[in-house]
Amino acid sequence: MRGLLLLLAALAAASAPAAAAVTVSAELSRDKVSLGEQLTLSVTLAGDQASLPSPRMPAIDAFSVYDAGRSQSLSFVNGRVTSNVVFTYALTPRSVGKFKIPPITADGVETPTPPLDVEVLPAGASAAAPPPPGAPGRPGAPAPSRAGRSSDLFISASLDKPRAYVNQQVTLTIRFYNGVQLIGDLRYDAPALTGFLTEELPPVRTGMTVIDGRRYQYSEIKIALFPIQAGRLKIGSAAIHCQVARMDGSNLQDFFDRFMAMSAPEPVTVNSDPLTLQVDPLPPGKPDGFTGVVGRLTARVSADRTEVKAGEAVTLSATVSGTGNLKSVPEPQKPDLPALRFFETAASAVMDKTGDRVGGSKTFRTVVVPRVSGRVRVPPFTFSYFDPETKAYARAQTAPVDLNVAPGAPGAASASAPPPSAPGLTAIGDDIRYLKISPASAPLSAALAAFADAGPWHALPIAGFLAAAALAWRRRAAASDPRGRRAREALARAQARLHEAAALPAAGAARAAALIDDALAGFVADKLGVPAAGLTLKTALDGLKALPKPPSAATLARLHAAWEEADLRRFAPDAAGDDAPRFSNETSSLLKALDEEMRR
Repeated sequence: MRGLLLLLAALAAASAPAAAAVTVSAELSRDKVSLGEQLTLSVTLAGDQASLPSPRMPAIDAFSVYDAGRSQSLSFVNGRVTSNVVFTYALTPRSVGKFKIPPITADGVETPTPPLDVEVLPAGASAAAPPPPGAPGRPGAPAPSRAGRSSDLFISASLDKPRAYVNQQVTLTIRFYNGVQLIGDLRYDAPALTGFLTEELPPVRTGMTVIDGRRYQYSEIKIALFPIQAGRLKIGSAAIHCQVARMDGSNLQDFFDRFMAMSAPEPVTVNSDPLTLQVDPLPPGKPDGFTGVVGRLTARVSADRTEVKAGEAVTLSATVSGTGNLKSVPEPQKPDLPALRFFETAASAVMDKTGDRVGGSKTFRTVVVPRVSGRVRVPPFTFSYFDPETKAYARAQTAPVDLNVAPGAPGAASASAPPPSAPGLTAIGDDIRYLKISPASAPLSAALAAFADAGPWHALPIAGFLAAAALAWRRRAAASDPRGRRAREALARAQARLHEAAALPAAGAARAAALIDDALAGFVADKLGVPAAGLTLKTALDGLKALPKPPSAATLARLHAAWEEADLRRFAPDAAGDDAPRFSNETSSLLKALDEEMRR
């Protein structure tokens, strides 16, 4: 008998089909959403292998995308493993319109998903969600399965609360009770959770309990649900597929009779009852910057250093922590300060599921470069949220950060000069004029005496006097119009800096980047008649557009790209390369075009 069973197992393994390729599918919780709301993108990968790859998500420019967790189910049939993994993403729209979710694929996938259409409505507009899968009247809904409950084994599902707000955590508990011995492996089908973001709450809990005088072994799974839309949301049935011994005869006294009876197991499927959760919308009065986080938050900020020189980088770390789905917390709004340059923000999250409550922390790190010296204050960062305990909106706010900025090296920042201290005064420029006195020469008297005998050459002093008078008149005219003189000489000053930058060797890339950046900022500041200190790209473009003879849109676009590249070369020299002469020549051509267009 043992040899026969081994032979049957070998034949079954040999006849098993080859592993199928990995397949991927995608589904949106709804095809319409309003600004300020969220929708769920579910990406399902399936294949005959225990470990499946993660999907390669495309760029979805119209939405902010947040990872909302994953769920996996495994089944073992005839020695083969079949895996099904659902990756869930929360999508928050950025603008109104009709958009497409690009195709999604993964390693080993032959056919990507088709694009998905979604429409974003204005804030407050009705975006009714379709009925959940399996709801009566939905096309293609599967036939309802028979709820399996017996005295031998059954499955139950319950919620820790019958009512919740949008984005408030609700805990789903699923228990499988077993009072008989199972044969082989079992398969678990997770319930349909359309309209929810989910987070699994490990570990799987097991134990023994007594129900109606009978002992049962149970396995318990808990899932944190975050509803993303208001209304009555349906939670589908969970199912367990297993096999039990079929021993219904009365004459199975012999050992081999009982063995043969157990070798023919009976498949059994048990299902939990579906549940309904009433989800209430968040009350009116949402504060500015509120993105739907429900829970309780605190915030703090730190800087890697507070003593810094102008042009040097400082790393700010803003951390928000507490309870709720912190994965969906967006980065805080950066203040628009002329004295500071903010770079891209990197975010990292740490999840905490202690006590079956989802929480943790999310940290946003950004690099800040001071442009001016002195005491510079970074304003507080604010995170708005809704507290379900008090049923009110609240804000978690960091403390301000004070930076003591010392003057940097020459050319370390586009604007290192402090603003004028006296009200009503505007700094035109700063310079140091050195006095050079030549020693007196004894032959000078002899030369003057010789000139006295020169005859007609005595007219030369008169001509010199007239030339000096004309030059003095011109200087007085220029002094009475310093802004015009500054604008006329803007190109020459910028070209001098660019020429110096182009002549520097490769080892002077940092100095060349500073000279090119100063040439750009100084040229625009001279043309606008404003101080170069604190001049930002936005201020420069707005000022040029407001001129009586503004440059063309194409030239302004070239200026925008050149300004960004100059900043990158200055503050991230490792990424700039060693082609300073090329960039200097391109900048020179750009400034000539700007000067010609503003003179027409």
